[in-house]
Amino acid sequence: MSSESRAGTPILGSVEALKKGSTAGFVGYPTRYMIGDHPSDQYVEGVDQAGARFTLQLTVPERFIQEAKKKKDVIIPDLASLSETHRTARNPCFADETNGPGSMTGGVFLAEQVKVVDAEKNILSCNWLSVLRAEDRAAKPKIGVGYLEMNRIPMNTAEYEQQRIRLMEMNAILEAATESTEELEGMSLLEYSMMREQLAIDLYINQKKSFYIGVDVQYQRLEALNLDNEAKVRSTILEMIESNSQCGMYGGVIMRPVDNSGQSRIVQVDGIRRLNHQFDYREQKVPDVTTIWDEFVPRGSGWLKFMKKKGFEIEIIPIQRVNCGPISNEKYLKEFMRGGHGMPKQLKAFVDKRFHFAPFVNFANQNAYLACPIAMRNADTVKREFRANNTVLLSSIHAYGKAIGNVLELDKNCDRTLKLSATPAPFVRAPRDDHPAYGQ
Repeated sequence: MSSESRAGTPILGSVEALKKGSTAGFVGYPTRYMIGDHPSDQYVEGVDQAGARFTLQLTVPERFIQEAKKKKDVIIPDLASLSETHRTARNPCFADETNGPGSMTGGVFLAEQVKVVDAEKNILSCNWLSVLRAEDRAAKPKIGVGYLEMNRIPMNTAEYEQQRIRLMEMNAILEAATESTEELEGMSLLEYSMMREQLAIDLYINQKKSFYIGVDVQYQRLEALNLDNEAKVRSTILEMIESNSQCGMYGGVIMRPVDNSGQSRIVQVDGIRRLNHQFDYREQKVPDVTTIWDEFVPRGSGWLKFMKKKGFEIEIIPIQRVNCGPISNEKYLKEFMRGGHGMPKQLKAFVDKRFHFAPFVNFANQNAYLACPIAMRNADTVKREFRANNTVLLSSIHAYGKAIGNVLELDKNCDRTLKLSATPAPFVRAPRDDHPAYGQ
């Protein structure tokens, strides 16, 4: 959500939004560190996403420290380390007196699990702190509303197909269970549920390829289309896509039909269309954005005519997609491998729970994603094969508040004011020739 939030609605990433209960954390731009001899004497001063000043203490619980020690890629935050400015600093987040959301002359962090100590003076404490940007030369973070897109190309094997069918059977059996059900297939309900969970995790892991994309959904830029002017429709969509295709990041749009004939604004879920700009691996190049429209028209002209005939309003929501690099892709895949921890927090945060045990479907195509307050840490890469200079990749994404709603339910102000014509739920279509094992 942009800093130009409408009057009365706190800006996401601000302390005020935290106080209102919209989030469980806030985005901070450090201006000064005070480092004493003991952690209780240490604090950081700065401004939040709205430019309001705050004072923050950091106290990491012992259980967090022990859990973090089990992961090689997790750094336990402390303010003394963040304040370091030397070249070998391990986890810096530079402070600067002029630092802020507009200037970004220093570092940026996300304070998580925050408690308000003094509401009037904006004195706070937090249990964890994640660096989004170390200093002013690093890639800028993205603060907004969106989700982590989780993509999988399944193994095209008999074993995978058997596991998929078995998981679907278990899903159906558990769905039919009642409160009085104590045993399923000779197992306790708990044992049966745990077996299903492990089978689902196995399917998430055993893929030919898994890749993750941070998606910034720019509701504040939403526009309604005039379907009587196809040239304007084309130019609006392509301009939106092109504006977000830069530095290795790719633009796209969600085309949302809305029925305004009743008291509620109802999104026609079956009519959703998505257009995405992306790297063409066959041609080994980034295609011109005009090809997106040219490819859509043959199959989309009938859709546009039908929408017009039904009298639906077509809203276009621009998105920007930031690809993970190999390291981040591996990191998010490993979250499924942590035995005994259940489903990863990213899945729980960004995907409707109805889809958690359906790794065999395409979450985006089946409208499974939830819109959350997000903060992305990005990284610049050097020039590599098939990539341009300053390619931006996603290092990490954080949901620092509960999901606002399904991605399709939010209006221009990021409020959940629309309703869905049907509740998204996983289903399997016949495989397509170009994706032989992927439930589209």
